[in-house]
Amino acid sequence: MKKSLLTILSAVLSLSAFAQPTPSPDWATLQNTSFTVSAAGTRFLDAVSANDIWAIGYDGFAYNRNYNWFTVSNNGGSTFTTGNCYADTNTYIMANLDAIDGSTAWVSAYMKASGNMGAVHQTTNMGATWTNMTPAGGYTNAASFVNIVTFVTPSTGIIMGDPVGGEFEIWRTTNGGISFTKVPGANIPNPASASEYGTVNVYEKYGANDIWFGTNLNRVYHSVDGGLNWTVSAALTSTIGAAAGIGDIAFSDVNNGIMTAYFGPSTAATITLWNTTNGGASWTQIPTISASYGYNDMCGIPGAPGWYASCSNGASAAVQFLSYSMDNGVTWTDWGSLNIGYLAIDLVNNINGWVGSFSSQVTIGTEGIYKYSGIPLGIKQGDARPLAVSLYPNPTSGIFSINMPAAKEGYAINVYDVTGKQVFSSNGKTAQMETLSYDLSHLGKGIYNINISKGSQVSSQKIIIE
Repeated sequence: MKKSLLTILSAVLSLSAFAQPTPSPDWATLQNTSFTVSAAGTRFLDAVSANDIWAIGYDGFAYNRNYNWFTVSNNGGSTFTTGNCYADTNTYIMANLDAIDGSTAWVSAYMKASGNMGAVHQTTNMGATWTNMTPAGGYTNAASFVNIVTFVTPSTGIIMGDPVGGEFEIWRTTNGGISFTKVPGANIPNPASASEYGTVNVYEKYGANDIWFGTNLNRVYHSVDGGLNWTVSAALTSTIGAAAGIGDIAFSDVNNGIMTAYFGPSTAATITLWNTTNGGASWTQIPTISASYGYNDMCGIPGAPGWYASCSNGASAAVQFLSYSMDNGVTWTDWGSLNIGYLAIDLVNNINGWVGSFSSQVTIGTEGIYKYSGIPLGIKQGDARPLAVSLYPNPTSGIFSINMPAAKEGYAINVYDVTGKQVFSSNGKTAQMETLSYDLSHLGKGIYNINISKGSQVSSQKIIIE
């Protein structure tokens, strides 16, 4: 049976959810997903910017039923608008959600009755209408199965499906989905065997070019050109048993990533955690998984190499938490909450993020999602200390300098506009204190957030371009 991480773990409302919930002080802003049933859970979550958030919902009392609810916010979660992606719940089962902006989003799905083939649908009007955009002739073979649709830019995206005739079925667009072209089999490494296939919603993208997806044989495919050409990592091995599938993938930049992989019998598979520093060309197992790592979902924190967030939901308060890592997944710190089951998490940067839970069992349409409300990550969490840097002049015409202390292991500088969109990034190494100069005069006048990170140290500052 095809599955995503959430189906392996606890996806239904637990008894502890009836106890008094205590949110983390850093995630204390409770918002309303507006789903039209009580105890609606968040299946997929995609935060596009500081303003635009999309989610797919399901019945928290019966996860395995088929639902097609979406919800979207264009104001940072202050209000959400909900609706249906399809006219009925009997044709498709959704495989993933991938949003472009506050108006445009894509969903992939496979056929409910036959458990194969599938389609992709797009909305360009906040979900008021959804259009079937499946390429002609795509995913019609009985061996076909749609796993994901994803876009690295508003124009460039792919649909990835299981192998047909010995080749993964991948279609690519460079015009926003107006037309798709099938990626030649010669561009895609062959499946390791006739039994290898992709898994729904197990993928990652970063920047304008990089895409990764995982398979049931614990291999990771990677494209550095928006899905046109692909490489594949060697299959992960373990003394636990045979490969049972990649559970989730997250990258915080094009090099640093973490991944869960299952080994052993599919009915009782054991989870393992791995990381990479070379874009997934090779993976190293983290020997001991921290007790504070959240098994339900994880995400990279853009602009902060090696930083991630995770969430968990289980049958007791002991396995319901939010956590973060600043060392590429090796150690995790609990954000501190109680009696809240968390299902899906996504952060735009170290300032803006959301985590989906269950909506109220009492008042329909209320609650269901928490917004990050702490100070920028890295200022007070864990062992992190503020990074002492000076940025001048400020205000500026766009040309400014940063006094960067020694960063032999590397530094990262990321600039975001007021919507949370990354508009500039730079990284490098310094052997001693250096003055780094930058020219952002091509950007429009306004206020921008600059995150400067060195290891676990971060400086978050605002700069005014006038």
